[in-house]
Amino acid sequence: MAKIHTNQKLIPTTTACSTININTSNAKTSTIKYDFEVAPYRGELTEKNYYGSFTFNCSQLSGKGVEFIKVDNFDFRFFGVDYGKADLLFAEAVFRDGDFLGLTASGADFSFICGFFELSEASFAYNINSSFGAANVTFSLRQVTDENLATVFAPEPSILMKVVV
Repeated sequence: MAKIHTNQKLIPTTTACSTININTSNAKTSTIKYDFEVAPYRGELTEKNYYGSFTFNCSQLSGKGVEFIKVDNFDFRFFGVDYGKADLLFAEAVFRDGDFLGLTASGADFSFICGFFELSEASFAYNINSSFGAANVTFSLRQVTDENLATVFAPEPSILMKVVV
């Protein structure tokens, strides 16, 4: 099964976050939100896709080197169970020189594995009732949000994200 990904690059926070705050009087934080889709291709759960999202504060992103930014919020419905940040052992958004590489996170029954060099390498693994499986993960940069996670600003591609095919 083919994975469809785009490389996503966030411009260093001194530009991106200040631009967001100037253009959105309602935004009190510099929150970035990614939606994701998990599409199992191996194991017993291959007939259904699973969806979720996570947020983090982009003011921590420098755009230089490898960076692990702690996730502020995490929501994921997987195999009939709703998971939140409290259900995870750890959760971090991973970047290399500003390029988003995915999510590294682990719960009792699943793990998100970020890409090493590019987003297309990101994956998902699970173990439900001793049934092991793997999945493709696709991420979509959503929009900048306020503290209630309501949409307040849809970023221009040139401001926050550079899509490279």
